[in-house]
Amino acid sequence: MSPTPLRRAAAAVALSALLLTSGAVAAQADVAPSPTASPTVEPTDEPTSAPTDEPTDEPTAEPTAEPTAEPTVAPTAEPTAEPTDEPTPTPSEEPSAALEPAPALTVVQPTCTGLTAGSTGRIVVEPGASTEWLIARTDSLFAMSDEDVVEVGDAGIRGDVAVSPGVYHVFAFPINVQLSPLGEWQQLDDFDLAYRTVTVNAFSGTCPVADELTPATKGGFTAPATVGAGGTLVLSGLPAGAALHAYLFSVPTDLGVATVAADGTLRLTVPASVAAGTHRVALYRADGTLLGWQYVEVLAAGAGAGALAVTGADPRAVGLSAALLVAAGGALVLARRRRVVA
Repeated sequence: MSPTPLRRAAAAVALSALLLTSGAVAAQADVAPSPTASPTVEPTDEPTSAPTDEPTDEPTAEPTAEPTAEPTVAPTAEPTAEPTDEPTPTPSEEPSAALEPAPALTVVQPTCTGLTAGSTGRIVVEPGASTEWLIARTDSLFAMSDEDVVEVGDAGIRGDVAVSPGVYHVFAFPINVQLSPLGEWQQLDDFDLAYRTVTVNAFSGTCPVADELTPATKGGFTAPATVGAGGTLVLSGLPAGAALHAYLFSVPTDLGVATVAADGTLRLTVPASVAAGTHRVALYRADGTLLGWQYVEVLAAGAGAGALAVTGADPRAVGLSAALLVAAGGALVLARRRRVVA
């Protein structure tokens, strides 16, 4: 038998049973009830007028009119044993990054090379161990092309870059550190890096001219009579704090720029390659004008002469004096011999 006929048969059986039951009930309804022989003598007890002391087990339908007591103001002393389901909305503070000073930056303006005006200056970058750097001709990192990049340096590596006159932008990129203090560097908005803008000016001073070293311009300071090649030349009688550029002539030899000490002395190193002989040491101010010059005798390297006492003596004059003394001594000896002969 298929499921549908089976369900139909079950429904028919159920319907038949229902009809049989209804007939039995109807048959019982036709029988009339018979009253009891006599009524009950005792009536039922009256209900109590007062409510019972004990509350009913079931709650009352209406809520109580008075509110419950105020909640406690102070929180519970002990924390809840179970963690809360939701995390706290405010995140914990980030750990502070390690600090590293911003790179040291020095701009060296063009100066004279020998007797010729220099055409380039220098940008010197000295970064910390965790800071990379870049020198560019534009201040826009996003619009920067390869032509705009002058030099790129690794972290901790010093750079000494020759540049032509112009405006340059130096960027510092810290790696897992924070640059502090910044000094003259500025923080780039929304980026963890700093930058500085520097200018290299075209040289406008006056380079040394050998023809200026005349008897009229001689002096202005004192110098030792001799100095050894590779030794230290100490000049004195100069204005304290002045930045002076020193040269040796006749073959122009640049001794560099140095600052006069508080006692008025200026210390210069004579290159070991300078030929032995009489030279002129000349000093020039920051604007390129000649301050003065003096003779100095450079001794061959290893001759045992270093920076000697400052005398201001002219080596040529010293030689002439010695020759005169020798001649005078010879004349004296000759005169004594003549007296003996006489």
